[in-house]
Amino acid sequence: MIRHMVGDMASHGGNAPAADDSAWEKMAAAIADELKGNNTKYVIAESADGVLAGVAGAQLITLGGAFAPKKTLHISVMYVLPQLRRGGIGGRLMATMLDWGRAAGNELCDLNVLSENPAKSLYEKFGFSVSQVKMVRSLKRGD
Repeated sequence: MIRHMVGDMASHGGNAPAADDSAWEKMAAAIADELKGNNTKYVIAESADGVLAGVAGAQLITLGGAFAPKKTLHISVMYVLPQLRRGGIGGRLMATMLDWGRAAGNELCDLNVLSENPAKSLYEKFGFSVSQVKMVRSLKRGD
C-alpha cells in the first residue's frame, strides 16, 4: 500500500519511488520495528469484499531539545486506492488516527502534504491548515 502511495505522490510533484526491491524490504523492516513500540500505529482499511482499500500511519512525537515539550501526533501515511476514493474511507482512517492521538494525550496533530495533492481538501475538512512552508530549489548547474 505504501508503495502505491509513493508512486501516486510522484504524480502530484513528489519524488520518484525507489525501483529497487531491497529498498522496500528495508522499509517494511523499519515499519515492523516501529510497531514493536507503543508510539507508532498503522491502520489498514478493507472494502466490504475484503480488498485492501487504504492505510494510515502515525507516530507519537514529543517536541523537545531547545523547544518547550509538546506532544504531537504526526501522520506519516494516509492513502486510499484511487478507485475507492470519495467513499469515506480516508475520513474514517483520519478519524481513527486523530482519536488515537487524543487518547494518548497529544496536543497537536501534523502531517505533510504536497501542494498539488487533492487530498488537501480532506485534511482541511478535518481542520488542518498551513502552518509552515517548505521551500526547495535545484542545485544543478545553470539553475
